[in-house]
This record gives sequence, structure tokens and C-alpha cells, in this order.
Amino acid sequence: MKVTALILGIIGGLIALLFGVLGYALGSVADSGAAGAGTFLKFLSIGLPITALIGAGIVINKPLNGAVLMGLAALGLVLILGFNFFSLFPVVLLGVGALLGFLSSQQDAR
Repeated sequence: MKVTALILGIIGGLIALLFGVLGYALGSVADSGAAGAGTFLKFLSIGLPITALIGAGIVINKPLNGAVLMGLAALGLVLILGFNFFSLFPVVLLGVGALLGFLSSQQDAR
């Protein structure tokens, strides 16, 4: 389960990173109009996918911590992008990876 959570987390994080680069570009355009207007968007656009990739990376050794990070990244993506066709791929992959990480942490506890 841990390896599957790792793979799903990495794939979902990389897809989210593609969206993050687009969000960073939009934040840069917003900064050209009023200084500092797009700073928070740029931070979230890059920060959430990096959080997802970090969560996917640590899910092997600390499955609960990795599951929490991937779940928070998936929730943040839903809050920013909404739940539509484009956000469906990274959100579902990260959500399933988080679920598998959580289940593997419960299996390790036994």
C-alpha cells in the first residue's frame, strides 16, 4: 500500500505542479497591475504541489505524516481550483494516495 501511495502521490503532485506553474504565471500577471496583488496566489500555486510531493516522499517511512500532507494538498487544490474536470486528476490521485497512506499506517499499528 505504501508504494502505491507513493506512486499516486508523485503522479498527482507532478500534475498539480503543472497547474501550479500556470497559477504562478497568473500571479505574476496580477503583480504587474498592483504590486503584491498576486503574491499569495503565487505562494499557494507552488507551495501546495511541493507539499504533495513532500508527503508522497515521506509516506514510505512515516505513512500518517505523508497521508496528512497529501490530504491537505488535495483539499487546498479543491479550495483553489474547485472540483471540476481539470482538478479531478490531481485531487483524486492525491486523495487516494492519502487514503492508502492512512490505511498503511493503521496496518503498521497492528
